[in-house]
Amino acid sequence: MGTNRGSRRVFYALLSAFAVLAFSSAVGTFADDAKAAKDSESKQSFVVQVEEKNAEIEFVKIGEEPAVATIRVPGEKDVVFDAYEPIESAPEFARKPITEAWEKLGEIPKKKIKVEIDTTQAPDAEDWAKRVQSRVEYWYPKVVEMLDGEEGLNKIPDDFKIRLVFKPFNGVAYAAGREITVSSTYIKSRPNDYGLVIHETTHVAQAYRRVRETWAMEGMTDYIRYFVTEPRSKNTWRIDPKRSKYTDSYGVTATFYDWIIREKDPQFLHKIHNVFRSGQSVETFCQNEYDKPMSALWDEFVASLTTQTKQED
Repeated sequence: MGTNRGSRRVFYALLSAFAVLAFSSAVGTFADDAKAAKDSESKQSFVVQVEEKNAEIEFVKIGEEPAVATIRVPGEKDVVFDAYEPIESAPEFARKPITEAWEKLGEIPKKKIKVEIDTTQAPDAEDWAKRVQSRVEYWYPKVVEMLDGEEGLNKIPDDFKIRLVFKPFNGVAYAAGREITVSSTYIKSRPNDYGLVIHETTHVAQAYRRVRETWAMEGMTDYIRYFVTEPRSKNTWRIDPKRSKYTDSYGVTATFYDWIIREKDPQFLHKIHNVFRSGQSVETFCQNEYDKPMSALWDEFVASLTTQTKQED
């Protein structure tokens, strides 16, 4: 699916039924308040001293965002190393302490998958493709666990493979089955938009056979991209209470979901994933689950907006 903020339309392809992820396990008991969701934003940080080169490595992890290691060597420029990057690309003296820290922080993927890149139709996209390859390897198992729990994670086949295909076309990207196609034309103009691949990776994990409310699904994928895999501080969406609607999809719907998860139900994402898997309606689910229509939840959300998050004429 397209990944730009709501307004950009891109190619849409139904996800193939060949994806063989297990149906979600039963939803666990969720807290009456949003404490669990707020706890997920907790910050972990510590510093490790490395005798070699008299260096220190500061590790920081916020919520579900990838952990970051900042490597400091006296007299040299700091090196920032993200958890999704191949350990071989880190300075050799730092690899062991970084690996130990990743294990401590839970950053080692519980399931390894293969990500194959195909740039035969766009050779100039090869460097960009390699940079996102490790991101998909890192995030796919995490997204599956987020949506389907440990049971779904364990049922990822050992030979599971995602193909990243790059070719020139007007648009951004789309996913079909286990293949993600990215516009080499687009990434030339937006070379830092790596998150588009995470959006499509989420579609691969969803593997829905049919979707009644595509706006609700796209809000889900953008929630994972913008409020889980990327720093929340960079993704403050401004909502126009006069024009915005919860059915606007993408970033607007994702921001609405973020409010529901933080303020109402930390298990919301997992629950609507089950709704999509069963081919049911999210609107009907909200009425039954929260005893009010989604429009009423939206009104509560709009009423909660501050001057920092509200856009008006």
